[in-house]
Amino acid sequence: MSQAEWSADGRTLPTVDPHTKAKHKILEEYIENLVITLYGKGRYGVTNFTFIDAFCGGGMYRDPETRQEWEGSPIRIIRAVQKGYEKSKRQYPLNVKYIFIDSKKSHLDCLKNYSLPAAGLEKFAASENCIFELGNFEDLIDWLVFTISNHKGHSLFLLDPFGWTQVSMSSIRKINKLAGSEIIYTYMIDYIARFIELRNDSQFNNFKNILEADDYYSNADPNKLETFGEQCYLRDQSMLLFRKRGNARYIFTFSLIPRGNYRVLYYLMHMSSNLTALEVVKESFWKENTLDYEYCFEVYGYGFRSSDYYQEGQLELQFDINRESNEFCIDKLDRDVGKIIEENKEGIKFRDISNRTMEKNPANRNHYTKYLNRRRDAREIEVIRKGKILTNSKIVFQRSDIIRPALYKQLFFFDL
Repeated sequence: MSQAEWSADGRTLPTVDPHTKAKHKILEEYIENLVITLYGKGRYGVTNFTFIDAFCGGGMYRDPETRQEWEGSPIRIIRAVQKGYEKSKRQYPLNVKYIFIDSKKSHLDCLKNYSLPAAGLEKFAASENCIFELGNFEDLIDWLVFTISNHKGHSLFLLDPFGWTQVSMSSIRKINKLAGSEIIYTYMIDYIARFIELRNDSQFNNFKNILEADDYYSNADPNKLETFGEQCYLRDQSMLLFRKRGNARYIFTFSLIPRGNYRVLYYLMHMSSNLTALEVVKESFWKENTLDYEYCFEVYGYGFRSSDYYQEGQLELQFDINRESNEFCIDKLDRDVGKIIEENKEGIKFRDISNRTMEKNPANRNHYTKYLNRRRDAREIEVIRKGKILTNSKIVFQRSDIIRPALYKQLFFFDL
């Protein structure tokens, strides 16, 4: 992916590709839902937020499909926070800090002087709540950690570099150590695959010292990187790398796949220490997912294929993608969650089920609810809340709910 360029006056804007548009839609949807969920949580909820766009660019793109301007991540972050606040219908104010970072002054000038005013957000260009910082992300990480620690509350880092050498694993650890932090990271896995293919010794020091990945991807076959098996291996190694070396408690990926092959261009990787954040981001990933068949979920998680992937005569196969994908998710839960319930005859909390399975399947919170209610309707499980078996027709599950195999089922088993 070549580096985009913005002129200070906004006359020169880069074009936006389908994958970047999908990424922007996910980001906006997620932040809106995150604000609604955390701000609206409990009696008061979270009121302090910090959003860091660490490779922000100039704020606007040209869309070759519509020949109109396309709003970039800084604008979409601000809009999403506004929408989330309005939809929460709470009256007490949010304390939001926006930090936009870029290594080129012309990009920040374009954002402040052209893009924000063009989007009707000119007041943010002069707001004390918006910081426009010229510099390299790696040089600013300690200042960012200090700033966020003082501001407190919840923080989201958007890391969208033009390669994998601009964000170190050390910085990932520092972010993940912050209370209430999370990361959405554009991880250029195809660049890693090219490194493996070429055995590029000149990049090995970066691979070892910046990414700290010298003990990972070692079994990848350079001659088979286009195959499902190798793509699955690269994804699993990437998740393991950021979980172990980056200290990410929860991690989930969204694959961006170009044209006709099965090779992932990059992963939109979400890292957090909060189960709720994982649940919310999976909802956002689900809405932009265009992968249909079972093997796609097994290999890629969620993902987006650009429309030029589909050949003439194949489009009719895609019309029922959501129904097929929903049923696959239910089947997957029946294998994973069903086994856990059967192993815990005395019951297990819904929180513990989610903790053990949420990263390992494509199902979102709605799928869990649908699956468990389906099993209740069949009288296969019971749900206990505050010591009482629930008899509601449909349940919106709480973290502390206890789920166990239905008593009648156990008795039937013993009668045999």
